[in-house]
Parts: sequence; structure tokens; C-alpha cells
Amino acid sequence: MTNLARAFAVIACSIAFGATGSVEAAPLGGGAEYVALGDSGAATTGVRNFDITAPPRCLRSTANTPKLIARELDLRLDDRTCNSARIPDLAAAQQPGIPPQFEALGPGTRLVTVHIGANDALMAEHIVACHVYGLSGAGGCAGPDWDAAIDAIAAPYAAALQQVSDLAPKAMIVVDGWPTYVRDGGCPELVGLRPSDAAPIQAAFDRLDTVVARVATAHGAIYVDTRAASAGRDACAPVGIRWIDPVIATETLIPYHLTPQGMRGVADVILPAIRATGLPR
Repeated sequence: MTNLARAFAVIACSIAFGATGSVEAAPLGGGAEYVALGDSGAATTGVRNFDITAPPRCLRSTANTPKLIARELDLRLDDRTCNSARIPDLAAAQQPGIPPQFEALGPGTRLVTVHIGANDALMAEHIVACHVYGLSGAGGCAGPDWDAAIDAIAAPYAAALQQVSDLAPKAMIVVDGWPTYVRDGGCPELVGLRPSDAAPIQAAFDRLDTVVARVATAHGAIYVDTRAASAGRDACAPVGIRWIDPVIATETLIPYHLTPQGMRGVADVILPAIRATGLPR
């Protein structure tokens, strides 16, 4: 298997990885003080800083953005983020051993961070297709079906945010978007990606940001845009600087996912937004 084939397999596994793990204890006292909800974009730094106390298939990190935020704000965190999670997994068990993420919420919850939607929008499948088209030299990278998949998450996302408010009525809700993934023209590190396909991939992430930002703002949540802070730190940037690992992922072994520097960078954008408003007591 070539390196590129392995990379495609890892992208696919970010959706289909099926190991199960132990059930986390339900929160006490009316909900955890800080609850992190989301998918692998918030959960994992891949093979680095692996949290052995979490369900294995969640690939949760000890150095992910929620844990960094919790340490900075001195909050008790119930991190429910999980690899491959989709919006329905917030309210229902993702798999045996992985309970609904909403289980952690309650009237005592003061802060909820949310980063989810990429799996619902079929981002991995379409990105893999872009690379396959690049290898074959046939076909276009993006199309109306990708746009439709992204747009379709708006209604379930809005319903999920309403459930968060219902379950944790006092909590500040912070929704963060997706950083800059790839600059115009791509780069040699993104093996098999034609320069003409770099812009459609980033445009898809921009569209996802726009949809989620609109829903979050309409709900009254705080939306945090991380694209400006990540400019120049996309998958084409050098190791140690880039926030996103490319297809041949050297830091995390999970392509198109945040590196440890990316998790730290996103936390550094979210924290001022939280402090500017102030957490409810």
C-alpha cells in the first residue's frame, strides 16, 4: 500500500473506525461545569497525547482544545468529543460504550463548546474524491451535491443548539468553526491534489463555516471564526507551524485534522471570546 493509499484509508477510518470503549461516568450535581461537544476536529491530535481513559474509538487527546480551555479557565471539564461523531450522536449513543454527548449537560453547566458538522456534511468523502480525481486526472473536485450536503446540516444543527439550551439553560454556548485548511494552489505535501482542487476544498470548509456561523448567531451562541488566525498555518506550512496535517500526516497520522499546534491555536482564539463575555455564575 502506498503512502497516499494509507492516507486515504486513515481519512476513511476517521468516519468508520469501530472499536468500542468504556462508558464515561454520568456527571453529578446537575451537569458538568464545562462540557465539550463535538467530533474529531475537537477531540484528537491523532497518535499524540492519547487519552487512555476515553473510549478508544474516540481518539480523544489529553492536549485537545477543550482540555486547554479548561486548564486556562480552571473549569471542571467533561470532554465528550469523539472521533466520527455526527450531530445525531449528541442526543443518542454513538456506539455501545459511547453514550449521548448531551448526557453531560445540566442546570449546573456554565460553559459548552461545540465543534461538529463535518461528518454530517460528508467532508471526508468529498476530500478523498478530490485526491482520487487528481490521481486519475479525470473529473472535477466539487459539485452541487457537496454544497447540498453542507447546507443540509443547518436545521439539525439549530435543533441541537436548542437542545443544549434546554438542558443547560445557564450555560454560555461557544461554537468554533474550521480553520484554513489549504491555501490557493495547494502544495507538494498534498500528494495527488491538483492545484485546481485546492480552492474547492477550502471553499467547502468556508461554506461549512458560513452555515454554522449563521445558525450559531441566530441561536444566540458565540461563534468563533478561526480562519484568520490560521492563515499561513494551513497544511502547506512547515511542521511545527501548521495547524492542519496534510495527506501524508507527519504529526498526527490523521490527514486534514488539527495538529497539537492547531489545537493550541484554536484555544487561543476561543479563550478571549469567552473572557470578553464572562462565564455565568
